[in-house]
Amino acid sequence: MLNMHPFTVIFYTVILFFLTLVYSNPLYILSISVIVIINILLLDGGKNLKKSIKYSLYTAFWIMIINPLVTHYGRTVIYKSPRIPVIGKIRITLESIVFGANQGLKLICIVLIFLLYSVMVERDDSFSFFSKFAHKLTLTLSMTTNILHRLRLEMVRVRDVMILRGVNFNQKNIFKKVKVYYPFLKVILISTLEGSLDRAEALYSKGYGKGKRTSYSQMEIKRVDYIFNFITFVLICLFFYGLFLKVGIYDPYNELNFLKYKDMIFLIYIDLILIIHSFLIWGCKKWKFLKYMI
Repeated sequence: MLNMHPFTVIFYTVILFFLTLVYSNPLYILSISVIVIINILLLDGGKNLKKSIKYSLYTAFWIMIINPLVTHYGRTVIYKSPRIPVIGKIRITLESIVFGANQGLKLICIVLIFLLYSVMVERDDSFSFFSKFAHKLTLTLSMTTNILHRLRLEMVRVRDVMILRGVNFNQKNIFKKVKVYYPFLKVILISTLEGSLDRAEALYSKGYGKGKRTSYSQMEIKRVDYIFNFITFVLICLFFYGLFLKVGIYDPYNELNFLKYKDMIFLIYIDLILIIHSFLIWGCKKWKFLKYMI
């Protein structure tokens, strides 16, 4: 975790998110993904990185498979089947495969950006920051996340207890299965209602909603936040300038070649700014001199 203000992290990750959405050139998306992966590794998020890449690669693979089957646009035909009843002819083109792979890469990059946010800022700091502007919504989302996790643990606990008592959950008959799961759901429902009453009593005893919200510690914007936000602002200016020049835009259905000189030169400027971000992240995490100076 970094000792940065949540606004700084939100500002940075939101810009990365919009860069990924707007740019369609696979080199731009790939370079952003590589920078994000480097930042996650610098913040010791390698364990979560493996899980995120594993699940996002699986989803991206299916996007790349399904898109050519449902989209028949493109000039480079790879496979064309005879007419199939109901479905019709299947026409697979190279352009549709490239488009599906590009969208899958975008999905992976977006998942990595969300992971980067989670490893850059503490959850309590995010909760404190958002609660200043929408405290009821923030509390609701926080309690919902906690309740879902506790509900999953409660279901595992109740199921294990019922199995120890001889209950067989692997019934094949639908009526027997309903008969087995009815007391299971009944216990879960009662436990959930009791937990809701306990949380309501806890909020009432703390005087929630009766006065202005207080906090034990105040989050301050430090010098490193100003430097980081300034670099992000430069990235925004460069992004809008790129929109004016129409760089980073790629449509495989019109042209498969995405290695254009103007796009490559502009990508170097984007990567330089992102590398400066990574250097600051590394300095705040690893270099004590830079950490204490700013």
